[in-house]
Amino acid sequence: MAFTDRELELMLAATTAGDEAAREVLADALLERGHPLGELLRLEAGAGGLPRRLTLERELREPLRAALLPWALELELDRGLPAWALCMPQARALRQAEVDEGWPVPAVTVAGELREAMPLLRSPAARGLRELDLSPVWATSQYTMRVGGPPPPLEVLPALKTLALPQGEVPEHWVPVLAPGLASVQEVVVGIGANFSLPDWVLALPRLARVRLVPGREPADGAVVDTALAWSEAGPGRALEWLGETLDARGVRQALRPALPGEVVALPEEAHLRAELEPEGPSSRVFRVSGAPMVVLRTEDAPAADLVRAPRHPLLVGVKGLVRIRRGLFAELDAPGAPLGLSRLTPPAAVRLATQLLEALEAWWSTAAPDVLSGEWVGLGRDQVRRRDDGRLALVPTLTRRVGPDAHALPELAGVPLAWGRTSTMVLRLAGALLFEWLTGVPFLDSADGSALAVHRRLSLRLARPPLPSAVDPALAPFDEAVALALSGQTSLAQWRERLHLA
Repeated sequence: MAFTDRELELMLAATTAGDEAAREVLADALLERGHPLGELLRLEAGAGGLPRRLTLERELREPLRAALLPWALELELDRGLPAWALCMPQARALRQAEVDEGWPVPAVTVAGELREAMPLLRSPAARGLRELDLSPVWATSQYTMRVGGPPPPLEVLPALKTLALPQGEVPEHWVPVLAPGLASVQEVVVGIGANFSLPDWVLALPRLARVRLVPGREPADGAVVDTALAWSEAGPGRALEWLGETLDARGVRQALRPALPGEVVALPEEAHLRAELEPEGPSSRVFRVSGAPMVVLRTEDAPAADLVRAPRHPLLVGVKGLVRIRRGLFAELDAPGAPLGLSRLTPPAAVRLATQLLEALEAWWSTAAPDVLSGEWVGLGRDQVRRRDDGRLALVPTLTRRVGPDAHALPELAGVPLAWGRTSTMVLRLAGALLFEWLTGVPFLDSADGSALAVHRRLSLRLARPPLPSAVDPALAPFDEAVALALSGQTSLAQWRERLHLA
């Protein structure tokens, strides 16, 4: 999949500089020579054809990665053009030609050790990056650089606006090397889990105006939260963000303090356990244990879930116990209900389901609900929504502390950490995404391929520019506003329910 020098120049302007005119000129140039990317760009500029757009995106993602960013292990697209790349220096070192060329991608995630990322950060091509995610990176050992002295400081990455901090403490003798290159950073992203910190040298970056807190991989003691609160209160114009919501210090305390985890001791892994599994459907990520009333909700990675004795609840599938197991989360079920497959419904049926889903979510996660799952991360996807024999919707919870930036094996819509602080924003986004699926029969998020980092990036891109029902069927245009409001989280549950019935 070759591109001319002119096309590469236009692509670089469209991706790293956000030049919409360059995007349009690139689409015309590619269409003239019958390039399939031209069709995708033209469809993305319109209001319809979503199924065809999704098909083209799946077909073109890997050829575009190989042609444009061969050093990247994974690539995600936004409106047809590269939007995020995953770099793992241990697996693929940068070649000199790749260093010298511009990279048509605005955001890069680096996985590995901090010192392995330095060649990428020193690359002239990195000066076009707007986002740099180092959250999967372990800070370099304090013993490196002792021989031969420290390397020269990084040159400023002038376009860099968002930085996700690495895990572990950055050694003091590395700070003078890193800090000069990060002078343009305006937003810092940091996990509130173990091994993450918010050091003074980061908070002293000259243009820093926002700290975004995200769920970490494992529970912590709240040190990052305390530091972020102190920073936000120390000067005007400083913003804190949690799960998509911008909060003042008081709002952060209300959202996080009641739910800071760490009080319950996790069970040891049952590494000896072996079970014969049967998938519930051809593409299901929920598996049943042969000969036992148990369901495996995850299979790729062991969730760090504690044993929970959940009371019976009319809107919660009757969970007797949730245990941390070697390869999956096992739930012993009482009348587990039938899973809801992905299929297009009539608007009245879709609205009825969405209303029932809101009732189930509110009953479980409202502040007045029993404190069943306090202090746990909760992920919920389509596989966890079940229909009982009496027609009501019920929920099968997936308890895990791995729904942060480095989560694994997410179900269709996980990566949405519901109920950690019981945020209505995440409840609305889940309900809006499922409503879109029920109205159109098209998945809101196709997360079957790629690592968890790719899944999270795909989710953030999809939420930034969500598809609308009318892109599949113009007759569904009355529901566009209701879906868009839910996915943006810019309304209340009660207001969205009213809007839903008006649509």
